[in-house]
Amino acid sequence: MSWFYALFGQIIFFLKPLIHLLYPDLCIHCKRELTAKRPYLCYTCLLDLELIKWQRKQTYNQVFQAIQSTSVVQICALYRFRDSAPIQTLLHELKYRHNSRLGAYFGTVLGLQFQEENATVFAQALIPVPIHPRKRFDRGYNQSELIANGVSRIICVPVKTNLIKKAFNTKTQTKLSKKGRAQNIRGSFRISDDIVNYQAVAIVDDVITTGATINAICEALLEKNANLQITIFSLALAQSV
Repeated sequence: MSWFYALFGQIIFFLKPLIHLLYPDLCIHCKRELTAKRPYLCYTCLLDLELIKWQRKQTYNQVFQAIQSTSVVQICALYRFRDSAPIQTLLHELKYRHNSRLGAYFGTVLGLQFQEENATVFAQALIPVPIHPRKRFDRGYNQSELIANGVSRIICVPVKTNLIKKAFNTKTQTKLSKKGRAQNIRGSFRISDDIVNYQAVAIVDDVITTGATINAICEALLEKNANLQITIFSLALAQSV
């Protein structure tokens, strides 16, 4: 049957321009028509994404200060988060509009950025920030896991979802203060005993706002394995970090 799938693939390849003509994809932010080769965001909205790499040293230093853990050895992030900007729409689509393809796509972009920074891969596992099973059921997926899968394709580090679990279905962090976020998330993660078999891991998140979630995860990990080295991957960083 391999010939059938090959033929089907060829038919789809040739029909794709026609499909796009009849049912054009729209930019998820401004709703303009996209070109067939440019997914999710139009050229104008892509230009409006504020790349971290232009202020990498300053931004990463801010994150190191916010996380306050000497075990975090490196950070890689793509965009600055801004309200009402394309990055907010992108994250909203990923988390609440069931647009799961966004996660893997921008995860690969994040992995490519890591390579561009010529960073050394210390991690033996990529650990997505976990969500509670009830929230995962409602959403259909964990957006951080999708991003981690994209990063994994580029840097060839396996994704491990069994090392950290979310024990409590905490309320959303969106409208909480920095202190409130830390109190809300503290003690909500459970770490597998298998973490002692690792020397270095990477935590993968969609957006870091105050660093409260990452801090809580780092604390929980280090309680089980005090010598663990930690890398942070995040699609976006808030201005408040």
